[in-house]
This record gives sequence, structure tokens and C-alpha cells, in this order.
Amino acid sequence: MTTATDVGQSVVLLALVFLGAALIRKWSRHLRALFLPTAVIGGFLALALGPEGLGHLTGSNGIFPDRTFAVWTALPGLLINVMAASLLLGEQLPAPGKIWGIAGPHVIMAGIMSAGQFAVAGLLVLVLLEPAFGFSDKGGALIELSFAGGHGTLAGLGPVLDAYGAGDLIEVGLGLATIGMVTGVVIGTLLVNYAVSSPSIPVARQNPTTPDEDLDIDHHLPRPGQEPMDEWQGMSQVTAAGVALGVSIAVGIALLEILRWLFGLFGSDFFEKFPLFPFTIIGGVFVQLVAVRSGFGWAVNRRAVEGLGGLAIDGIVICAIGTLSLSALGKNIGPLLILSVASVAWSIVLVLVIGRRVFVRDWFEHSIAEFGEGQGNVATGFMMLDMVDPARQTGVARGYSYRQRLRQPLSAPPASPCMIWRLKNR
Repeated sequence: MTTATDVGQSVVLLALVFLGAALIRKWSRHLRALFLPTAVIGGFLALALGPEGLGHLTGSNGIFPDRTFAVWTALPGLLINVMAASLLLGEQLPAPGKIWGIAGPHVIMAGIMSAGQFAVAGLLVLVLLEPAFGFSDKGGALIELSFAGGHGTLAGLGPVLDAYGAGDLIEVGLGLATIGMVTGVVIGTLLVNYAVSSPSIPVARQNPTTPDEDLDIDHHLPRPGQEPMDEWQGMSQVTAAGVALGVSIAVGIALLEILRWLFGLFGSDFFEKFPLFPFTIIGGVFVQLVAVRSGFGWAVNRRAVEGLGGLAIDGIVICAIGTLSLSALGKNIGPLLILSVASVAWSIVLVLVIGRRVFVRDWFEHSIAEFGEGQGNVATGFMMLDMVDPARQTGVARGYSYRQRLRQPLSAPPASPCMIWRLKNR
């Protein structure tokens, strides 16, 4: 049985692993060149020193106590609720019409990316992976879950996959998500270099233009020095942000339970298998609206919320990778590689073919940002954009940034369980 001491010890060990990863990244020029996040390096470090690495050689749990990995395995499923609640809490947005005018093409492009990932994986499972490898038909949702969703989405949807008898896919999905973060940087960099050397692709950094107005992607966020982290009602802003996140999660729980009750009246158990974290996004929006309407919007400090959300996502990544089952990956190495190659190929087609038709101006800059996120995460998208438009001469940064706010509540979290449900009932 896991005790409070086990939990505390596991958190301390997690901090030490993160410190070790930070030092490794500092000392390794090659890892820095790949722009690998410290959490990813930490995950591999924990994996190497745990039961699947060192422990496999010595017949033990590696250097960690017995209950450490039990705690680390449970953490991502809890932290995803914190991360999701932080996405829009404390945000102040322009009018929806203005956001759509700026970010509409990015929303369309992201939708095409996700739909294509569902379609590619579904076809592969149907015609190849299921008949040749005995791969689960639920794997049709795996590329979108892993690449567009990432470690956090997989952590949140793990119970859904378990409920539909596809728990083995969680390890494959986490492997795909890790591959996606690496290929997002490596393949994305190759695409940028190709565009820079190709006379048929205009790139902003080679063709200076007059900068668009209002391109500061964080202009609606408080900056250090502009809004001091003062106390509110006897609490620090970080504590107040933690309270707001807790209330947001509570609202999400209440909303999910209401939907389960309502659907249960009609004999449906659909929401019984639905994960909590999409509803915590709605909870964050609700708390923000109530705070603003009540005159306390200033009390929800966006920087503090983002800090706690960032801590949650780092914890998700390091724990998810560190507790991977290498034996499960080994059993599915064929499907893992095939799905990885297929996802990268689809993303390249999206950039070089579809992007030209979705974006009227600066199509490559817009497309490469979506490539980065579709393979890795939002930060990878901005990293790709920095390579092609370091001076922010285009409107891509603003459109891509606003797209995050517009699409986050409707992105992979709600769509993926619905797709799994459809596969189950096909």
C-alpha cells in the first residue's frame, strides 16, 4: 500500500532526476542542438535507472525504492487535469470575430492535420496492422492521440483505453509521442533548410517585408515588471492560482457527473468512460468568467497559472517516459515504426502540399508551425517559426498564438474518446 511518505519520497526523487537531466542537457551540446526539453531527457534518465533499465540487468527496481514507480505511474493521470485547467484560466481574449479573422486558417489547418492522422492510422490498422500484427482496432486513434495529443492526452485517456480493452496501446502511444517530439525537431529542421535553399519557396528570413502590426504573441499576457506578484486575500499569487486551478477542476468534476447522471437517465454509459480533463478546461473558463464578472479577474495571475501548468506538463512527460514498458514496446515494434513513418509522411504532405492552399500569404511559415505542433507540441511549433521568421516579419506568430486559445477546448481531448467509442461500435 502506498503511503504519504512514499508519495513525498517519489516527488523528491523526481526533482533529483529533473536536476540530473538539466545537468546532462547543459553538458551535452548535441542534446541542446536537438532542442530536447529537459523533461524528455529526465524521462529517459528515469527509464535507464529504473526497473526497465538498470533494474532489468540487476533483477531489481534499479536505484529507486519499491513504491516510487507506482506513484510516478499514477501522477500523469492526475497532473493532466491541472495542465488542462490552466490552458485558458487567466486569459483575456479579443472578440471571437477578431480571433477567427486572424487564426481561422490555422484552426482549419490543425483540423486537417488531426483528421488526416485519424484517417492514416485507421487505414493502416484496417489493411495492415490488424491482419498482419494482430494490432488492436483501437489503434486507429493512436497517431492523433500521440502526435497531436502527446503525453498529456495519453495520460488522460489511459483509463478510456483500458475501459475498451486496449490498455496495451498506452505504452505504444507514449512511445509514439516521444518519437514525435524528436522527429518534430529533426524533420522540421530539415524542412526549414530545404525551404531556405529552394527558389520556389519564399521564406520571410530571406525576403524581408514590413513587419505586421501587433505581432507580440503574448501582448495579452502580463509581463514581468508590469504586474507584480502581490498578495491577494492574504495569499501569494501562486497560492491564489493554485486555488483557482482547484476550483476549476472541481467545476469540471461537477459538470462531468451531471452529464453522467443525465445520460444515465436514458440508459447510456458514454460519459462513464469519458475522461475528466476536457471538462477542467471548461471549468477554467467558467472560473475566469466569474472572476471577471465579479471584479476579481486581476486576482487570477496568468503567469502564476502558466507556471503551475508548466510544472504539471513537465511532470507528465518525465513520469510518462520514465515508466514506459519496454517489453510492451518490443512486442509492438513493427506497428510503432510503421505508424511513426506514416505520421511523419502525412505531416510533410500537409506542409508542402496542403499548406500552400490553406494559407494565402507566407504559407510555409504558417505550415511549418502547424507541423511542429502536430509532431511535437506548441513549443516545437514556435521553434520552427523562429527558424523561418526570427524577426517576426509575418503575421504567423499572432495567428498561431490565437489559434491555441480558440481551438484548445475543442482539440484532441474530446475528439479522441469519441473516435475510440466509434471504433468499438463499428
